[in-house]
Amino acid sequence: MRRFAPLLMALALPAAPADAQECRLDFTVEVTQGAGDIRPGRILSGQATFRTSGQDFRGEAGITVHLATGDMTIDTGIRGDIWAIVTTSGNPVADLLAVHARNVEGFTVAGLRYAGPMTITLYAHPGSLPGTDVPTAQAAWDAMDLSRRFALHAQGYDRVAGDVTGLGVACN
Repeated sequence: MRRFAPLLMALALPAAPADAQECRLDFTVEVTQGAGDIRPGRILSGQATFRTSGQDFRGEAGITVHLATGDMTIDTGIRGDIWAIVTTSGNPVADLLAVHARNVEGFTVAGLRYAGPMTITLYAHPGSLPGTDVPTAQAAWDAMDLSRRFALHAQGYDRVAGDVTGLGVACN
């Protein structure tokens, strides 16, 4: 039993938390699927600021969810609470980097409230992300260039979607 004690203690102790970090994203979206007065072809400006909590957990297919706080805004008055940054690295299909906001306010069409989630999802060829940490350098976010999408969902009924056409990143 004594020889297993260090192993049992290691399993009982939580993993060391990752370092918390703060980032600001400035982005533009060209709408491809619209709703209400947000029509295809329209360019929307947005901003996201977040602070990771240092807590993250692994999921299936190499996904890592980094818990975060902050907010994402787009256009005038549409905003949501950022709760997670998701990374996938080492997957044979594609690397992924996504910013997720919930509790979205400020956009309703014909009585349908677009309450989220609101997401920015960036994809790249496998190996583009060097690891599971949220990247802090502009070049790492720029490398996520296979597909760059934005979506604002209306509780599963409809969505506003588009291509992320510009993305500036500043992290400390």
